[in-house]
Amino acid sequence: MKQIIVYCFLCALPALAQFKPDETMKPYAYTNETGEVFTCRVSYPQFPAQGKKYPLVLFLHGSNQCGTDNYKQITSGFVSFMSSLLKQREQVIVIVPQCQMGNWWVTRLAMTNTYSMSKEIAPALDVALELCQHFMTDKQGDPDRFYITGFSLGGFGTWDAIQRHPELFAAAVPICAGGDEKLARNMKSVPVWVFHGAEDQNVSVDCSRRMVKALRKVGGNVEYTEYPKAGHNVWDKAYSDKHLIAWMLKQSRKKEPWWKFW
Repeated sequence: MKQIIVYCFLCALPALAQFKPDETMKPYAYTNETGEVFTCRVSYPQFPAQGKKYPLVLFLHGSNQCGTDNYKQITSGFVSFMSSLLKQREQVIVIVPQCQMGNWWVTRLAMTNTYSMSKEIAPALDVALELCQHFMTDKQGDPDRFYITGFSLGGFGTWDAIQRHPELFAAAVPICAGGDEKLARNMKSVPVWVFHGAEDQNVSVDCSRRMVKALRKVGGNVEYTEYPKAGHNVWDKAYSDKHLIAWMLKQSRKKEPWWKFW
């Protein structure tokens, strides 16, 4: 049996609690229909109300958090994200996978304006989306409030996911990354809030600027925050923005009008 290992977090989310990953996170294992085993961790309401659907967030880490230790993906960015999320007084399912070096969220990085999205989705991102689908189908995740965010490598994965499957997402928050600007029209219905540092030496700020320009050109719903004197590491600042999480949780998936199917 082929085994694919992805790591995420399982915890109860009290309304206003301090986020302590080492104390609150527990593993979760999922086996798909073909027998592949996905081990992961997710945040999940301790006592879910019967019949209630909960918002679901897929969080994608950066390259420095790649591995199989089931820990590094909560050491950078994620703590700030969860600390902000816990202030919102709403229980949310959060899936935080960990990809391995060489098996990234994307097959290559969208660093230039000549970039074209690969035909096939990267296996790690494919697994992450399958896990989310499992939680929406069997674990009370709300398909109309499915959000995705990530920084650096995870930001590229965020762009890639909404380019391939814009119909799945209610909102996206890519940080210091880029995508295929030629596919802007595909994802113009997805509300996107983009963050980048103007002096980023790792991923040029032009990566975000191009995507924002392309989305605005096709009438997309896009917000852009650029930090004038910041470098690459802006994710803690972004996730600490007092408006971001509330903005995200207000978004609902846009559905096509019935007449477009005729």
